[in-house]
Amino acid sequence: MIRLSPRAASAALIVAGAVVGTIADRIPSRQAVRAGDYWVLSGDFHVHAFPGDGALAPWMLRDEAARAGLDVIAVTNHNQALTGRLAEWISASGDGPLMLTGQEVTNPEYHMVAAGLHRAVNADQPAAGAIADVHAQGGVAIAAHPSRRFRGYDGDATVAALDGAEAAHSGIHFDDAFRRDLSAFFERARRINPDVAAIGSSDFHAMPPRLGLSRTYLFVRERTKAGVLDAIRDGRTLAVDGDGRLTGDSSLIDLLGDVRLAGRSDPNRMWRRLSIALAWLGAAGLVLAGSRRFELPV
Repeated sequence: MIRLSPRAASAALIVAGAVVGTIADRIPSRQAVRAGDYWVLSGDFHVHAFPGDGALAPWMLRDEAARAGLDVIAVTNHNQALTGRLAEWISASGDGPLMLTGQEVTNPEYHMVAAGLHRAVNADQPAAGAIADVHAQGGVAIAAHPSRRFRGYDGDATVAALDGAEAAHSGIHFDDAFRRDLSAFFERARRINPDVAAIGSSDFHAMPPRLGLSRTYLFVRERTKAGVLDAIRDGRTLAVDGDGRLTGDSSLIDLLGDVRLAGRSDPNRMWRRLSIALAWLGAAGLVLAGSRRFELPV
């Protein structure tokens, strides 16, 4: 018989959890998808990170985005772009999802997702001025969760200058009035600017809602940052909610046909959960450890 003290047995559980977690934490590969002359990418352009107002650091977000079946994300902390710049620098090495520098331009009258930035945009100005500043950096400006509580997009000229609008957002799964607000704003934006991009976003801070719950399909000519931004500027996108419902140009829906990009893909989820359970049992055992010894057969 091997005799283990409760403390040693608990430590063994923690080690076992770490080993199982390491083995299970394999990120699935993604196959390239084409529709007509385009590559179809899956993106989430409203993602918060640490340091800032999100829970995960950029290197953790990259792996989580891969598990969620995403090809590109924009890191968009409130009124700062430093974390997004770190994310873009990290994504320049390796073959994981693209990560773009972004910002959620946060003003009492409007919120705006800006992607493809070099530096933070001044939020202390009307939405039209912020859009112009985003464009001056070569980025794209997207109306973030444009519900009735915001008045910054009341002017048609401001809406006409937008590159995109969130037509799907994680919040619509919990609030029907919010869903109707986003739908009404997007229809208005399309009447003003028929090429406005339909954007689906998770507004991810931490679990839940999960990364990529709502997302964007992008029809790109090249699988690069430039290709992604061009697709948004040209309106070659579809917003996809958590139930798989599509919003956007009907010709793109027809082009997509029966193709659906993989959603959250984690075949090792059971083992990852086992890893966490073992670690917690081990930690609890260390707290409760006494002098009694366990006997394990050999």
